Amino acid sequence: MENVLQTVDITKKFAKKTAVSSVNMTIKKGDIYGFIGRNGAGKTTLIKMLVGLSRPTSGSIELFGSKRLDKARHKIGTVIEAPAFVPNLSARQNMLIQWKLLGSKDKSIIDETLKLVGLSDVGRKKVKKFSLGMKQRLGIAMTLMGDPEFLILDEPTNGLDPEGIIEVRNMLKRINQERGLTILISSHILGELSKLATRYGIINDGVLIDEFTGDELETRCQSSLIVKVNDANRAAEVLRSALDTDKFSVVNENTLEVYDFIDTPGVVTSALAKNDVVVDLISKKSVDLEEYFMKVIGGDKNA
Repeated sequence: MENVLQTVDITKKFAKKTAVSSVNMTIKKGDIYGFIGRNGAGKTTLIKMLVGLSRPTSGSIELFGSKRLDKARHKIGTVIEAPAFVPNLSARQNMLIQWKLLGSKDKSIIDETLKLVGLSDVGRKKVKKFSLGMKQRLGIAMTLMGDPEFLILDEPTNGLDPEGIIEVRNMLKRINQERGLTILISSHILGELSKLATRYGIINDGVLIDEFTGDELETRCQSSLIVKVNDANRAAEVLRSALDTDKFSVVNENTLEVYDFIDTPGVVTSALAKNDVVVDLISKKSVDLEEYFMKVIGGDKNA
């Protein structure tokens, strides 16, 4: 699949501080790339280098297979921090200003884009009376007026209430599916990213420490049953013979982790009991994106 973005050892230093260190990031066409990191981890610094607001100290950036970044950046739309509007004007009036600035010919793009982001029914309501979620969607709509192929959003759900987060999430899915737009979303709201992203990158202290797909995340965060028994090796034999599964691992002499029958643990306990294996405890274990993130960067989720 075609790469939209490729960075090679991109680094940014400020005096004695290294904000981004030798990052090798790959984003493929059609990805919704969840860029994960704590506040201050280097997400915004990297994004500013990608869009040309900051110059790398070293390393290289390739966009759409080209190192001619001035030309390639015309295909990028970005919203960093808070979108800028004329607050006393309506959504459509703000869009009209953007349309004129871009020198577009077909004015129908204004109403088409407002519909795409779910703002076609706000009428003459002034932007200053919009909710934060509506303002965020309008900011993205104004970016879409330039017909970008790659959308970069820095913390687009920051400060939004649950309803606003859902609105932005659904809008981004729609844009990705209907326009085939590749999207990079930086965020520290990990549970929300897991409902949206198809590929992930984790940055910590300026270092990109992991990249993985949504399918790989599902494997890494796979649910399981923790089964404590009097004889784990005997229990393993029963799982193979009586339940015809090898989706398990022996943790120690009294514990197994079973990746099958997650929603029917009684099947496991019944089979073991019938074959003279004493089950002391069976419990379900699941790992979400936040727990996986904290494990990777070496932190405590409850800190």
